[in-house]
Amino acid sequence: MNKLKTILVTILICCFCFNGIAQQVESESNGKPDKKKNATYFSNGLQSKYREDNEGAIRNFEQALRYMPNDDASMFELSEQYYNAGRMEDAFRMIQQAANLDPENKWYLMRLGLFYRNLDQYEDYISLYENLTKKYPDDPEMLSDLIDAYLITEKYDKALVKMDLLEKQIGQNELITEQRLNILKHQGNDKKLMVELEKLTKENPENPRYFRMLAQVYSDNGKEKEALKTYEKIKELNPNDPYINISLLEFYEKNGDKEKAFNELIAAIRNKNLDLTTKANTYDYWMNKNQGAANINEQARQCGEAFIETHPDNKLGYLILGSYYIVNEDAVKSKELYQKVLSNDSTDFYGWQNLIISESRLNENEAVRNHAVAALKYYPMQPVFYWYAGVASAVLKNNEDAIIYLEKGRKYTTDLIQTANFDAFLGDIYHEEGDEEKAFDAYERTLRNDPDNVLVLNNYAYYLAVKGQNLDKALEMSTKAITIEPNNPTYLDTYAWVLYKKGDYKEAEKHMKKALKLLKEPDPTYQEHYKAILLKMNK
Repeated sequence: MNKLKTILVTILICCFCFNGIAQQVESESNGKPDKKKNATYFSNGLQSKYREDNEGAIRNFEQALRYMPNDDASMFELSEQYYNAGRMEDAFRMIQQAANLDPENKWYLMRLGLFYRNLDQYEDYISLYENLTKKYPDDPEMLSDLIDAYLITEKYDKALVKMDLLEKQIGQNELITEQRLNILKHQGNDKKLMVELEKLTKENPENPRYFRMLAQVYSDNGKEKEALKTYEKIKELNPNDPYINISLLEFYEKNGDKEKAFNELIAAIRNKNLDLTTKANTYDYWMNKNQGAANINEQARQCGEAFIETHPDNKLGYLILGSYYIVNEDAVKSKELYQKVLSNDSTDFYGWQNLIISESRLNENEAVRNHAVAALKYYPMQPVFYWYAGVASAVLKNNEDAIIYLEKGRKYTTDLIQTANFDAFLGDIYHEEGDEEKAFDAYERTLRNDPDNVLVLNNYAYYLAVKGQNLDKALEMSTKAITIEPNNPTYLDTYAWVLYKKGDYKEAEKHMKKALKLLKEPDPTYQEHYKAILLKMNK
């Protein structure tokens, strides 16, 4: 049953009930309303209401209506009690009946208006409040409610008229001003918006926000001189205004003056009245917008130094400047800066990661291992720290620990290439430890995830050739390696050695000669391979 049918059925049932009650009352009172009993039940209903006895209040007010069916006061009270009991349709019906019986009662009409608004019946709500504001023109609350309804229903011109009237009653009000400005913006009425803002700046010379809005409108309408003059006025009125530099940054950027815009970014970072979050967001905006610019790294350096100068106890500046030195491969300075990041925040992920990268570039393998292990206390599921702990352990000749870290770290990898890198390194370590079964298994896993991993293609092929096993597979992998890097002497040496093992000495000699020519310095292993090939050819 739809909502309308439900309401109609409810009204019919209630009518029958009231008819039955009326007949009973009529038989008890000879067809005349009983004001005395009505008053008694109404009084009892009020007492129940004040005791917050909702059910008792409903029973008494209903009884009051039985003895006086046109008692609009009981209907008004019942409407509230029904509402509190969640009987919305009954509550709405009661206040409608009360308002019909006494259409001049302000309180009845206002409660009816609440129902219209809650039911999104805004046209009825507006019609009701337009009449109310005519009857009570000096009630600012009613006028304000009507303005809200106009705004919700996008009747902006009517809202503007009523806003002027409301301001005459209560004086200039910031909320009304904001609403009026928003309407003019929404309507795209820049001319009127400009006039309004010019008026506001004269009336409120101490409020920089209106000046900023006016400057923006000037700029949007091509009045760049007026816009710049207005921004300068803000600086004059309040040299420490927290947002003036950001406004000027946007102004200069819009007009293509990148240098002045960047200078305003630096000024914003150094502005002690601007909050750090806004500074960080503005910095991110600038870096993303100008990504790829020739001088972007130098600008990052200047921003990092400005952050450190203004906020020496915050990690942000050290992170920015550290990244600059990472990019410019100054590991000594980047290491120092990331140590400061961690002294400010021992849990910072990028602090740990980039400190370890810096130490790795400096070949400080013990520090790399120790800091990677320390970082795992905070990030036990981050594969990057397992990687560095494993690689550093291997370099320090501790293959047992290296295997533990790498095997655990590969379980947390999030993509195939990352997993392949772990498996490739594990394969080399297992081979070094003499466990060829695990080594070859790791290489197989690597090539499943990264079929073009040229280092594994070469190493796996070479180890198979040395053992004289699965030479067809070895040749296939080695062929792929030299196809990817045809001038790599190491891969050519492997290819030649696989051919040698397969007995193709002529091709082996050809590629071995090429490998020797590409070598920058003589290598005894290559020479031994060449010698073995020549012996087989009786040379």
